[in-house]
Amino acid sequence: MKVALIANPRAGRCRGARVAPVAADLLQRGGWQVDLQTTSGVGHATELARDAAAAGYDLVVGVGGDGTLSELVNGLVGTEVPCGLVPCGTGNDFARFVGISQRTESAVEQLLSGCPRVVDLGLLRQPSMYFVNIVGVGFDAAVAERINRRRRFTGGLTAYLPAILAEVAANSFVSAAVQIDGKRYEDELLLVAVANGNAYGSGFRIAPRAVCDDGLLDVVMVRRTGRLDVLYSLALAYGGWHEKHPKVEMLRATEVKIEADRPAPATVDGDILAYTPLEIEVSSGAGLLWL
Repeated sequence: MKVALIANPRAGRCRGARVAPVAADLLQRGGWQVDLQTTSGVGHATELARDAAAAGYDLVVGVGGDGTLSELVNGLVGTEVPCGLVPCGTGNDFARFVGISQRTESAVEQLLSGCPRVVDLGLLRQPSMYFVNIVGVGFDAAVAERINRRRRFTGGLTAYLPAILAEVAANSFVSAAVQIDGKRYEDELLLVAVANGNAYGSGFRIAPRAVCDDGLLDVVMVRRTGRLDVLYSLALAYGGWHEKHPKVEMLRATEVKIEADRPAPATVDGDILAYTPLEIEVSSGAGLLWL
């Protein structure tokens, strides 16, 4: 097996730089031919993955988080080269969702015994990009903006908490119109999430019923509510128990459009990469993972 191992050295408090050579050594001991490469910035993993597919590699494996996986998948769509992951990001939510171990040694063992699995992807039309996990507008994007403004971010749920509490105190919302398979919903929303996976933000199971190979995206809308109720809703969401909350609506769709009263930031697999208005659709069976 000829493998391009593409590492994000800054992933997970720079754990990527430490994990990558360990993963490369373990894969080589397993009999694989490994070419270790490192990324130098946003979008570089997509370029390296595209080049690896063109160069005839059998498999591309990322060392990083969900954002790294997302970039790699964007470079491999339309090829027959699958993508694997050794997780070392801040959240690793999609990796956990599809059963990838969070321990480096175990993740490598899974790779060595793995096989290709076809999954759905979400497609954001403008800017044009695929996502593996979740697009979010509202509360989650505001939290991400707060984190990005911090000089140091250590990752994990405890590191998210100051930004989460600050955003709860701000009590912000988005006046939005969400069109789901042609049906229009207008409301003041705390957040709207369009999900292929089930969790983001280091464990918040925002879309607990999501399945990544059913040809559908899960859409979760949380209407504006008071600060204490926001905290209660977040606690429920961490366990995936918020579905029956009166301010929560969960639907499934193949196409989603989101408009807001002002350009609102959107997280795409954990990073702010777009602003409203958004047009999103499911790309059924477009992804090929190695699991």
